[in-house]
Amino acid sequence: MFGIDNITNNNGWAMAVVGASTVFLGLVVLSFVISQIHKILELWENRGTYFNGGKKQAPSEKIEGPAYQEHHLPTAKELVSIYRPLVEQLKAPFPLVQLFEKTKEMDLPHPHLSIKSLQEADILVAQGDGTFTWNKQKAN
Repeated sequence: MFGIDNITNNNGWAMAVVGASTVFLGLVVLSFVISQIHKILELWENRGTYFNGGKKQAPSEKIEGPAYQEHHLPTAKELVSIYRPLVEQLKAPFPLVQLFEKTKEMDLPHPHLSIKSLQEADILVAQGDGTFTWNKQKAN
């Protein structure tokens, strides 16, 4: 048995209607959810108000602490006085990694920026083979 008779005898029409109805209902639900997404987001943003019985939360305690102070990177001349003792401990020419490790041991702030500043001021001079030397003339 093939064709329309087979569809009719095995409830094919009913399965087709149920399948189409399921897809249509799913699309209706999806469009409704999308149309109401702004209300869902508002509920999420104000969840403290809605779920505390309408009571507003007490304002959080203000924590007193030290005021923010803007820090600046020292100038190259200031960095020379900090980095000269470190460089004197290294054998010239030295890899930059050794200087960086020394700065981490001494817990100096902003070692990358400080070393870059010294390079831009030609106080730390690259030798071309991955090592650097300290330019004593510029450091004075």
